[in-house]
Amino acid sequence: MCLTATQPLSVSEYAFAILRALRQVGPAEIEGEVQGPRRSGSGMLWFTLSDGESALSCKVFVSDLRRLQHLPRDGDLVVVRVDRPDLYTRTGKLDLIVSEIRLAGEGELLRRRQELIERLAAEGLCERSRWRPLPRFPRAVGVIAGRQSDGLADVVRALRDRWPAVDIVVCPALVQGVEAPRDIIDAIARLEEHPRVDVVVIARGGGSVQDLACFDDERLCRAIFASRLPIVCAVGHTENNPVCNHVTWAAFTPSRSAEMVVPSRAELRREIEYAAAALQRATRRLDGLQAELAAIGRRLKAAAVLERPLQLLRSAAGPLQRAGATLQAKGDQVCGEGLRIQRAARRQLADHRRDYLRAGERLVGTAARAVSRRLNGLAGGVRALGEALPARARRALLRWQREVSYTAGLISARDLRSHGWALLHHNDRPIRSARALAAGLELDITLHDGRARARVTGSSEEGAADGPDKRAKERSDGQAS
Repeated sequence: MCLTATQPLSVSEYAFAILRALRQVGPAEIEGEVQGPRRSGSGMLWFTLSDGESALSCKVFVSDLRRLQHLPRDGDLVVVRVDRPDLYTRTGKLDLIVSEIRLAGEGELLRRRQELIERLAAEGLCERSRWRPLPRFPRAVGVIAGRQSDGLADVVRALRDRWPAVDIVVCPALVQGVEAPRDIIDAIARLEEHPRVDVVVIARGGGSVQDLACFDDERLCRAIFASRLPIVCAVGHTENNPVCNHVTWAAFTPSRSAEMVVPSRAELRREIEYAAAALQRATRRLDGLQAELAAIGRRLKAAAVLERPLQLLRSAAGPLQRAGATLQAKGDQVCGEGLRIQRAARRQLADHRRDYLRAGERLVGTAARAVSRRLNGLAGGVRALGEALPARARRALLRWQREVSYTAGLISARDLRSHGWALLHHNDRPIRSARALAAGLELDITLHDGRARARVTGSSEEGAADGPDKRAKERSDGQAS
């Protein structure tokens, strides 16, 4: 409609032209939030219908008011039937003539909620691996809730009960209505600028699908996901789960949100007590292992009785005394076992080479098996000590091993008869000096592979002035006899 005139129009003329144009818009159904409902003196209902971006004034005549299915309240999400727009020309005020009002169906809201969840999930916003991890010990917890609301009080009380030392930064915001998403987004931005806040809790009590519709807002869900701080939503209940609970950590209740964002003082105390008890047990175990290691050292020292046979060898023959001088440091450690070898030597003097060899083998084998069994039994404990085993103890063990090997070698080479030496006896008494020899004396000669008898035809002490021919003749005569 285009107005053309040669003369200027009056205000009323142009206002009526606008009114006629508006009535051509026709009826429609509009969905929005009811704000500021009020009744006039004549009984007419007035309210504003808003979607957060725009707002329109609505009025319901008394005749239509009686037929309404739902009398709107502030914050209700409704669908209204608009008969026509109306311009009040006296004031230039535009109103919508409404004949029907009904609450927006939960089925429709739930369908929109599910569509949004599927769309956000396709973009990866519902993947837990992409959410900000929750800190174990936050410096401060930011709480977004309705001003002086029960949800705010419940969250603060739960945080104080669980971790009294926590700092709480409260940022009030609207948690219902079309303005709530923008208000909550602004609160998140303000808490992100706080220098100490490490985690944010958004709290609101339960409610219907319409009550929690603001938490199904796509802008709010994307802002929660994009926040640089981890956010916990303590909104709604398990049977009414808004979209925001799918894009971040969901607690559903204030007490559960406190469990997620701050540690438990009682649990930490129990953990510390358990760690202290474990440390004490480890200390006692270490002391026990050290005592056991000392006992091993004492047993290894006692096992040195393998060297006692050397004393018997030193008393049995003069040449062995020179070999035993190199083992003098170990002589005191083998006295007990030497007694048993001495008794065996007296009973089996006729075949003492075999007895000495067997005694030495038994001693070496017994000690080696005892040490091996003990070392194998303690191998696990020694491995557990690891670096705790002093280097000095390891060197001592190696030194004992070398000394035992050395002693065993000496025992195996102790029979000097195999090197050309012989033992002389007269009436089972050993001949230790040339002074005990006299002409005609019959001697028993013990060699490494048998025995023989001989008669002395002459003798001379070491250093005597006998010529070489005479000594050779005496040896020859002795051998002939």
